[in-house]
Amino acid sequence: MTRVATYRRVSTEKQNADNQSESLNKQIEIFGWNKVMDYSETISGTKDTRPELQRLLSDARLGKFDYVMVYELSRLGRSTIQVINTIHELEQSGVHCFIIKNAINTKTPQGRMFSQMISIFSQLEIDLNKSRQQNAIKRLREKGAKWGTGNLLTEETRQKILSLRTNGLSYRKIANSVGCSLGSVQNTLKSVGV
Repeated sequence: MTRVATYRRVSTEKQNADNQSESLNKQIEIFGWNKVMDYSETISGTKDTRPELQRLLSDARLGKFDYVMVYELSRLGRSTIQVINTIHELEQSGVHCFIIKNAINTKTPQGRMFSQMISIFSQLEIDLNKSRQQNAIKRLREKGAKWGTGNLLTEETRQKILSLRTNGLSYRKIANSVGCSLGSVQNTLKSVGV
């Protein structure tokens, strides 16, 4: 008999997970599965540490169940990256997911296709965030503004560092010459593969 664990999550104390529980239990009954574990927590999906989800993942690694059933994808995380990472970690443990609201079963070909599609969108989200960050740094660099704890080097200074290194100057002499830290010189040269 298929062993299933359920995971329920609500974001605030004002909400309750009764609707999720009812749907999960009804679906388990329809499938004729055996509920062996139940995980429930009241915590925002944006929080990095969700103790019950971590306990579920740990139990999955120990092989305590074959499936995790949730009401909807958003219960597993607030971002595409969080959701796909959770599904991937479960699959690495040999555990499949069944998401009721979306009728997704990661054991079926359609469910595996969905997992692959969500992985693509997850990578797209990472790439878009990286691109936005690089554009923001470029704009700040053009203004000579701060990024983090230090000043960004202008493109002119970066070119000067490259030129001085090409002429054989040491990192320390370059740093003294352009008035920046040794780390900035190293990072600049590393970013252009020198």
